[in-house]
Amino acid sequence: MTTPWDYDVVDIGFGPAGQTMAALLGQKGHRVGVFERWPSVYPLPRAGHVDHEIMRILQSVGAAEDFEPHAISLASYDWLNGKGELLLSMDWDRPAPSGWKSDYLLFQPDLQDALLAAVRRHPSVELNFGWAATGIRQFDDHAEVDLAHGTVIEGTWVPDGEVRTVTAGFVVGADGANSTVRSEAGLPWVDRGFQENWLVIDIEPHDPDLDIDMPGAGQYCDPKRPVSLFRWLGRGHSRWEFMLLPGETPEEMTRESRCWELLSRWKVTPDDATIIRRTVYTFRSLYAASWRHDRILLIGDAAHLMPPFLGQGMCSGLRDAANLAWKLDLVLSGRAEDSLLDHYTAERLPHVQTVITISVELGRIICISDPEQAAARDEAFRTGQVPPLPEFPILTDGVLQRGADGRPTPGAGTLSVQPRVHHQGRTGRLDDVVGTGWTLLSRVPPATLGLSGEQLSWLDTLNARTIQVTRAKVPGAVIDLDAVATRWFDELDADVVLVRPDFYVYGASRVDGVKGLVESLRRQLEPHWLQALA
Repeated sequence: MTTPWDYDVVDIGFGPAGQTMAALLGQKGHRVGVFERWPSVYPLPRAGHVDHEIMRILQSVGAAEDFEPHAISLASYDWLNGKGELLLSMDWDRPAPSGWKSDYLLFQPDLQDALLAAVRRHPSVELNFGWAATGIRQFDDHAEVDLAHGTVIEGTWVPDGEVRTVTAGFVVGADGANSTVRSEAGLPWVDRGFQENWLVIDIEPHDPDLDIDMPGAGQYCDPKRPVSLFRWLGRGHSRWEFMLLPGETPEEMTRESRCWELLSRWKVTPDDATIIRRTVYTFRSLYAASWRHDRILLIGDAAHLMPPFLGQGMCSGLRDAANLAWKLDLVLSGRAEDSLLDHYTAERLPHVQTVITISVELGRIICISDPEQAAARDEAFRTGQVPPLPEFPILTDGVLQRGADGRPTPGAGTLSVQPRVHHQGRTGRLDDVVGTGWTLLSRVPPATLGLSGEQLSWLDTLNARTIQVTRAKVPGAVIDLDAVATRWFDELDADVVLVRPDFYVYGASRVDGVKGLVESLRRQLEPHWLQALA
């Protein structure tokens, strides 16, 4: 849909969430103006973990193939007490639905390089480095963004006097915890009450395969000083995180000599490695109560902050981008009104609130510095008195199939599977072989589903595809090589599953319910639809 604005979307901030948003919108040909205050992609590591869902999102924008060789998967994430006894082990080797290993550790610049290459494949995305947003004005049909150019001097961005103003249909704030976009939108933080200062030390071993006596990924819940440690931050770096104790200051703790003193416990010296980053972070638990104000939308750390103990901060930002992008695509292409975007907060906020809650509870386990409380904690783990961690959240609101009671139907809001398949001479992951977007997966021939011409026309307006997935060698069908999809259909007690572009299940049904399944989606989207519904 042609507009008179400079861009369809202005994307403020070009960390992983902003990069993913730009790539997803660029795939659809939308005009995206990216403005990032740093002179290039930020060069230092911050996040260190992605899970299978995020790998599938990276796959969808063409970044996973470049990124995967630099990431490393591990079998577990172990939590030990001060004596080295195992308290908790998270299984990072469990089967995952998204077609990838359950969890990976990474060196963030490797990820951002892969995402940058993916973004640059789309000529409709314009990258502008060195520009910071300074003001936003909203109108009925567009927004204006004031920008200032600057340079980085001794690690601080300094304006150089050059300014400009651009226009766009929407503004996406991916500009981090101190978001100017959030401030301009008047969207305040809600504080869940967690706040602890931790020193983060990243090293680059001179020998990437240096033997260091530490877990691949772990937590030392030692009341003397809690420590998070990751031998493998990608394939060439390592990380330690030390909780600051009462009376310690960031200035004291970030001195290089102090950092080497802390690392000496693991017999790592300047002869073995180079410290590439030493900084103190304040781990917080915050979220904006709404992630939309008219034409302004928030993603990533601009919308939420959480302690890092579950490794889901950056992951949540990429989920935001995947969720928002398909809704923005329907709006920008002239098919839907912008009221559809109200579902964004409704879907993502409850999910993030649960992830923050789990992260905070894990933080309360590790951040105990009182020896007696730590001993009581250890005993509770030893005797099985600690309840298991909550299940990772699913979607519970928004564009989901609902039953007569208004609740999502079984399976709705869960992640879809990505099996290994064979089709038309190609073998690979489902998305690579048949593509992404709205997808009606069926284990019976599409012609037997009995969808009306009107319903098929409606699916066409979504650019939806209908695909038969089966273990049998059926002409035209996608072959489910490892029976992953077959088992999934059985678990859902379904013949057909309607999957959203962000890989979440809209709903599932038997053959005799597929008309109702498609019709329910049509009814949900109809209030937002600009095109006449067939």
